Amino acid sequence: MSAFKPTAHLLFYSFVYCSTCYVVLKLFSKRFGGTTFYSYVASPIAFKKLEREQFSILQHNIFPMFFQMQAISPVILGLTAPIALTTGAIASLVTASVSGALNYLVLLPVTRGIKEERKKIANELSGEELELKDAPLRKSFGQSHGLSLLLNMTNVLGTLAYGIYLSKGVFKYIPK
Repeated sequence: MSAFKPTAHLLFYSFVYCSTCYVVLKLFSKRFGGTTFYSYVASPIAFKKLEREQFSILQHNIFPMFFQMQAISPVILGLTAPIALTTGAIASLVTASVSGALNYLVLLPVTRGIKEERKKIANELSGEELELKDAPLRKSFGQSHGLSLLLNMTNVLGTLAYGIYLSKGVFKYIPK
């Protein structure tokens, strides 16, 4: 037996650990950065620069994948964590995942239904009658949209909290 075998063995496992850390940190960075950038930079700019109908089409096409990513990626991050997950880290991932799932499974269909109803009424009615029927729908849309924004912020904060736990765990292994 070679005297170098134990060292090679340790080097292999430290390489695997570092590779895993790299992949997880890359996934976390893309997930957190992408969600934060789209929610708080790209979407507000698109809202200001695009016509209402164009913005609606953009959001209609992005949100299903966006909310699926918000629901699924915390599970992937938890399953591939290069550190032992504490209760706080698990709670932050669960919070992020549940808020994304609620946005996707509950609020997305509700807001789409309200928008379709508003379009239908706008095609059928006009004037005062349209205003009377549309006012409660606008209010409902505003409420569901506000709740969606709250869940989105909860998702971002849950992911941020996990990032703090992740960085504390990974930094323990960096030589001083």
